[in-house]
Amino acid sequence: MRIDDRVLRALRLAVDEAGDAKEFAARCGVSASNISRYLSGKVRSITDECWEKLLPELKLDSPPKAAGTITNTPELRRFILDRMEKNGVTSPDALRRMIGYDSSRSLQRLFAGELNWFPDMLAAVLDALDCDAADAPLAPGEAALLPPGGIFRDGAMLVRPLPVVEWANAASHLESLESDTVVMQQWDPENTPTVPVPANSRRDTHAFRVHGISMEPRILDDDIVLVEPAENFDAIPDNKIVVVRFTDRSENAEKVVCKRFRRQNNQQLLLTSDNPEGKIIPFSPDEVAWVGIVVKKISEM
Repeated sequence: MRIDDRVLRALRLAVDEAGDAKEFAARCGVSASNISRYLSGKVRSITDECWEKLLPELKLDSPPKAAGTITNTPELRRFILDRMEKNGVTSPDALRRMIGYDSSRSLQRLFAGELNWFPDMLAAVLDALDCDAADAPLAPGEAALLPPGGIFRDGAMLVRPLPVVEWANAASHLESLESDTVVMQQWDPENTPTVPVPANSRRDTHAFRVHGISMEPRILDDDIVLVEPAENFDAIPDNKIVVVRFTDRSENAEKVVCKRFRRQNNQQLLLTSDNPEGKIIPFSPDEVAWVGIVVKKISEM
């Protein structure tokens, strides 16, 4: 957990209320020297193990609230943690498995007070812990945002629809993302094909329907791939499958390809095909307008 100003304020308040760092450390079950290092700024992060011990004793400020979300108050976090203890749920990761999420990161940030709750996420947590929403410390207006209690008790995966971009439109779609005036790509939910993705997927995830056989047998013609943007090729591990849009300065001007990224002798960058009959494309980073990592393949949609 990164020690930002909000965490530091909560730590200082908790130490003051306990009397001193030694007493606060004893109450949490961590070493007093660690508490002193946190407060002095000698370290800028807290290990997950220590954070789980500190969190119940901290009164973190609620994050800024977006429309349609439920305020993540200290009282609500305490309520959920109490119910977790009562039900023998020992960690955010254990709770993540109960509600069918792909990653525990969102729950960790919620328990840290970094995010507010989306109503479906909070409803799934309450259902998993056999809680009645009426017992949770929620403002009446926010409680009304929750879906009916019990709908997630059968372990339904929380998902959201993501519009599928056909490969022929991939270049224009990615080009539109470069415009400073484009805030959000609008789509018609009645006429646009969509694919369900976990609700905690990155908001900038894209879904493309791939055409071609160059990545067979890993990716087949008409498969849908979920792609997360990458800042640059330094951030992409060798051998990852990527989607690349070339610039107009490249020999492959304006093309979009789905290939496997490789570094040859740690210098030459290549985009290769899994199908032996497919192309191998040497390139330099300045020839690339956009790159994303394929994080999942969905077939028969």
